[in-house]
Amino acid sequence: MASMKNIKLSEDKRIASIEPGNTWFDAYHALESDNLAVIGGRVAAIGVGGLTLGGGISFYSSQYGWACDNVASFEVVTASGAIITASPTSHADLYWSLRGGGNNFGIVTRFNLETIPQSLMWGGSRILLEPQFPAAIDAFSNLGVNSPQDVAAAQILSFVYYQNTKSASADLQHAKPIANASIFSEYLAIPATSDTTSVRTLANLTLDFNNKNPNGLRESYWTATFKLDRDFTAFIKDVFFEEVLSIADADALIPAITLQVITIPMLRNFAKHGGNALGLSKEDGPFLLIDSSTMWADEADDERILRTHRRIIERSVEEAKKRGLFVEYIYMNYASQFQDVIPSYGAENHARLKAVAKKYDPQGVFQVLQPGYFKLDGVSSRYRE
Repeated sequence: MASMKNIKLSEDKRIASIEPGNTWFDAYHALESDNLAVIGGRVAAIGVGGLTLGGGISFYSSQYGWACDNVASFEVVTASGAIITASPTSHADLYWSLRGGGNNFGIVTRFNLETIPQSLMWGGSRILLEPQFPAAIDAFSNLGVNSPQDVAAAQILSFVYYQNTKSASADLQHAKPIANASIFSEYLAIPATSDTTSVRTLANLTLDFNNKNPNGLRESYWTATFKLDRDFTAFIKDVFFEEVLSIADADALIPAITLQVITIPMLRNFAKHGGNALGLSKEDGPFLLIDSSTMWADEADDERILRTHRRIIERSVEEAKKRGLFVEYIYMNYASQFQDVIPSYGAENHARLKAVAKKYDPQGVFQVLQPGYFKLDGVSSRYRE
C-alpha cells in the first residue's frame, strides 16, 4: 500500500482521487497549485487511509465536517477479491460503514475526496505558562460554544509536562489568511512566551504539527469524550498533572493531554451524504474530546506509563458520570489498543456495522486474519488485562 501514491484531480477539479500510500502533506502539496485542498489530517506525515476511515478531524471541520464526511466514494477490495465503488448511490451501506468504521470491511485502494477552494490560511502555536492556564481554559470553552459565529476558526489546547515544567500550547487556525481574527480575541489577550502564528499554506502548517511528534520514541494514545464544560475541563487538566508525576523520571518522557471541541457545526456536517457511523448527535453537543498521550524511550517503562494513562481516563470518566457529562463515544484515531471503539458508537450503529461486515465479508477475513486493533466486537483478548 505504501507504493500506491497516485493523486489525480478530476477534469472539473471537484474530486481528488488519492491512493492510500499518500500522506496528508503529499495530498495538500499536490493540490496547492490549483488553490484547492481536501478535508484531512493536520500532521504532515499521517497517512490518508487510516485517518479517513477512523473519522478524521481537520482544520476545516466546523465548515465541512470530518474527513470521512467529505469522501465522494471509496474504491474497495472486498474479502472475495471483488473491486467495488462505495458511494451514497452505490453500495451505500458499505459507504456509510467506511465513514468511521475503520478497516473492518475491505481494503480501500482509492479515496475520491471532495475538494474545497483554499489558498493561504492563518495558524500556529502560542505557548503559555501555568499562571495563564485558567484563562486558556476559559478561552477554549468559550470558543467551543461560540464556534457557530465563525466556522472558519479552529483550536487545539494541549497541556504538557516536560522536564519538570508545566506548559500549554494553544494551537489556533483560521481557514482564511486573516491574522488574529476577532473570534480568537480571548486567546490573544493571554500573554504568551512564544507565538508562531502567521499566514501560511495548509501544507506548511501540517509540518509544524509534524515537528511536535519526533520519530524514534515509544508512544501511547488514549481518548474519551464528554459534554463540553469549563469546570470539568479544568478538572481533567488537574488529573493529568497529578498522574504524570508518577512517571516523571521515565527517560525522554513527553506526556500531554490534548483538548478539542467537537463543535455544533461539525456535528451538523456529520449528516452529509446520509450520515456517518460515529453515533454522535448535534442535539447533544458540543463535546469535549481528550487525547491523553505520552512519548518515552525505554520499553521497561511501558507498563507504568500505560497504567498512568488508564488512571487518567478512568478518573475523568468517573467524575464525568457524577456530573452528567459522560459520552460513550471513543474516537478511533486517538484510541489505545485497550479501548472498545466500535461498540462506543451505540448499540444500533454497532449492530448495523456488524451486519454490513457480514454481507461483504461473510467469513470474517478482516476480523480474524487482519492484524491490528478496533475490531467490530471491541478489544480482542490479546489486549485485555
